Amino acid sequence: MRRAALSGVAVCAAIPLLLMLVGPAAHAEDAPAATPGSTLVDRIVEAAEAGATAPAELSEEASLPADGGGSLTFDAAERITATVMFAAAPDDAVLAAVGAIAEIDELQSPFPAALVRVAPAELQALATLPGVVSVTPALRPFAGGVAATTLAAGPVAAAPRAAVAEADACGPIPIEADGPLRSDEARERFGVDGAGVTVGIISDSFASLASPTSWADDVASGALPGPGNPCGYETPVHIVSDANVAGDEGRAMAQLVHGIAPGATLMFADAGSNDFGMANNIDALVAAGADIIVDDITWPQETAYQQGFISVAIEAAKAQGVAYFTSAGNSTGVGTVGASTGRPLSSWSTTAYRAAVCPDWLVTGPDDPLAGATDIDCLDFDTDPATETPYDTLVTRDSATVPSVGLNVIGSIGEPAFGVTTSYEWRFYAVEPGVPTPQLIGQASQIADVLPGSTGQVTVPTGSEIRAVMVRTGHDPAAPDPAVLLNFIRGGDVIAERAHLGDGVTDRVGPTTFGHAGDGSGLSVASLDWEDPAEVRSYSSLGPATLLFEPVSREAPAPAGPLAAPVTPATPNIAAVDGTQTTFFGDDTGEPGEPEYRFFGTSAAAPNTAAVAALALSYRPQLTGAELSTRIQDTARGTAAGGPVNPYLAVGHSDADVFGAGIVDATALLEGLTSLPVTPQGLRSGTVTSDSVELAWDPVADASGLRLQLVPLATAVADADGASAAAARAADDAPGVVAVELDAGATSYRFAKLSASTVYAISLTAVNPVGESPAATIEVTTAAAPVTPPPTVTPVDPPVTQVAQAPLAQTGGSGSLPLVLAGVALLLVGAGVVTAVAIRRRRAAAAAATDDAVSERGAEGPQ
Repeated sequence: MRRAALSGVAVCAAIPLLLMLVGPAAHAEDAPAATPGSTLVDRIVEAAEAGATAPAELSEEASLPADGGGSLTFDAAERITATVMFAAAPDDAVLAAVGAIAEIDELQSPFPAALVRVAPAELQALATLPGVVSVTPALRPFAGGVAATTLAAGPVAAAPRAAVAEADACGPIPIEADGPLRSDEARERFGVDGAGVTVGIISDSFASLASPTSWADDVASGALPGPGNPCGYETPVHIVSDANVAGDEGRAMAQLVHGIAPGATLMFADAGSNDFGMANNIDALVAAGADIIVDDITWPQETAYQQGFISVAIEAAKAQGVAYFTSAGNSTGVGTVGASTGRPLSSWSTTAYRAAVCPDWLVTGPDDPLAGATDIDCLDFDTDPATETPYDTLVTRDSATVPSVGLNVIGSIGEPAFGVTTSYEWRFYAVEPGVPTPQLIGQASQIADVLPGSTGQVTVPTGSEIRAVMVRTGHDPAAPDPAVLLNFIRGGDVIAERAHLGDGVTDRVGPTTFGHAGDGSGLSVASLDWEDPAEVRSYSSLGPATLLFEPVSREAPAPAGPLAAPVTPATPNIAAVDGTQTTFFGDDTGEPGEPEYRFFGTSAAAPNTAAVAALALSYRPQLTGAELSTRIQDTARGTAAGGPVNPYLAVGHSDADVFGAGIVDATALLEGLTSLPVTPQGLRSGTVTSDSVELAWDPVADASGLRLQLVPLATAVADADGASAAAARAADDAPGVVAVELDAGATSYRFAKLSASTVYAISLTAVNPVGESPAATIEVTTAAAPVTPPPTVTPVDPPVTQVAQAPLAQTGGSGSLPLVLAGVALLLVGAGVVTAVAIRRRRAAAAAATDDAVSERGAEGPQ
């Protein structure tokens, strides 16, 4: 029943793509024998088949935490929540086959995936169904909040009572971020409170807890908006999704946003049950009208070397004008011994895997799954080509009170999702005094054979030596040696020293931004101390990350192609403060009987940043998300302006790696927005004809360009005159709409080829890098079409030449012959008439001589 994974035998690079086309059944039949325990599913199934049934037992056997980030999710029947990925949208037959093994909870389009609950022992059976590409456990995400106590720094001291701000007049807690972010000054000077802006929040949960406060309590006290809010902010938080039972970190984030931007409308969506679910909830927030979205989530299965499913959803939200903020993470730990002193040590990476002979103590005995394996090798941590060191040595901090610490591992290889050609695992060994060989204490397994990432939790003793080994159990020799990342997303602060500190070129130690927090999709936010904003929090994650592949597809499980060259996104992008108060969430740092719940971590810094952005968007609603994101970075305070100070500059980490542009400055941001171009003045029409309009206006200040638009208010078709206008035509479905981009110095323009007697609405907008002005508008009606004069009637007695001209002008065509014959007849008749008239006139003249009473006309008589 076991589905074969990639083995130590060379595997063709095309196999992952072939699997998607022919289905896992062929994969199980044709692939070489698997190395046991090479993926999380393998390890879980092995444990279940060996008799482990309880969630705690299964988690321990799979080297996963029992709860929190990176842990398995079980239902009441002890079934595991898992993600099933299909080769294509599943039909009824495929769904029926899955439903016979597992409970299907949700289909997760647009990607062909489903969220299911399945007995642990049935995971492999589910994975071998026709049409199924892969099955992965739906591990819980990591949220960005951290405890106030760390092994490295000890408890965070409570602020002196005299230094703690008084509660807001309308709320139960002081808005302590106002001072360092200058958001109180911005609200007062510019008269904004976030009104008209909708902020979407994504975190673990919102309304799971009732103590110390509930959602209703927070509204009644003024900590959140809703009916009965004492400040009059009565629009309740709109819940898009709140299906997960957790610690309500999302409600705490909402309190921070409401404190700074109380007029903003708030929405909440949980992070879903997997990364597909979070991507879909981003879509849902956008559809519900979010202008700004902020999250504090990291999923273990996110990709490190390409933008994953969440990042693609963020990019789509940004394309619709949304500004997106995310917590940078809380993964940094700083060394204290020898050359490691002052260095961030929580990650290690290399640009290409270096193969080395595995250490002789790697295999622990005959029961080790690697016993007898011959086609394996281990990662060489030494950059010196003359030396091989197939492990890294970590020394943990000594502690009299904390005997051990959990290291949460997130690792990856530099291969694209669904194009993985390498199988591997991380192993950790403790060197114990008096014991001749290092002892295996934990592993981090590859999440799935179609995904490049690995995860697990290893409990390491304090005050000890730990050896980290990457074992490559299978690969395609024709494929390039992949990049490698080992990241401790939690627990890295236990490391006091590590042997291999990198060369800063191929190997690097320290960067820990991961997934969408590191790949340039969201604006990544670092943490500073609210009481001393120059101080970077010791846990705040550092950048940068590296991208090697095009983004994943949200529609199909196909490997993405490589980028033309590696891309290094700048992360984190900006910083804000944390450690400020909430009504319930965080660590109680108050005095006995007077609790002060303080929210630490980039989970707090990110919503504080989003709230400042809401003030700016309330002030200038016409800003796009991209413009807002740029402006908030451009106006941040760096070190020279009194902002944060880089504690790692001497060990090779730039300011950009630590806190980006600096600390968010609300007042500077809004001051900068006052340089938006003013509304154009004096828009007026000049000469107006039936098919053209001349326009003029006064010179416009602070503009880098002008946008002139003409819209017919009747069903007429208009066109612009001139090549420049034609090239600038707007892509608009409305017939006759013309948009023209002009230089900032232009003061006139002429539209031509218009329709007569038509009313046109004409608008003129000034634009610059900050944004665009309100439009000046006028209406102009084109003149009526000129009246064509009627044809001239030929008189009866004009000169012969005049009578003959009109018929003779008719030419050409088969119908002209009758006209010519008629003209000849008229000429003959006319000649006769002229002759008769001449004779009669002579006779009349003779009669007149004898009878003057007879008139000339009477003499002519009737004709």
